[in-house]
Amino acid sequence: MSIETLLENYPPEVARLVWLARDKLLKRLPQLQEDLDLPSRILIYRVAPGMKGIVFTLSPSKKGVRLRFYRGRELLDPAGLMEGSGKVHTTISLSEKTFNNADFDQAAEKAHSRVNSPR
Repeated sequence: MSIETLLENYPPEVARLVWLARDKLLKRLPQLQEDLDLPSRILIYRVAPGMKGIVFTLSPSKKGVRLRFYRGRELLDPAGLMEGSGKVHTTISLSEKTFNNADFDQAAEKAHSRVNSPR
């Protein structure tokens, strides 16, 4: 299944947000590898194989799109973008406004640079 086929199952506004997010992330961080995880219905962005190489995932749902930060609790979040009550991972609910926020860009870059750091 392709990304296009996956997104056929979601409202047009959700599919549009996924395409915008992909474009933004891959232009900002071109070294990311994109993988489609069909059973989980998510897009995975990583810099190396395995869990340790994951930077974040894009999770579409019928109501919207979330950018999930792997080990997001380890990141500073002075702008308060991160959501969720998990002990390890965090999310950002995406909107077009999010993509024009410099804090979003900084969060994505910090997540990327942190991936290979020691725990």
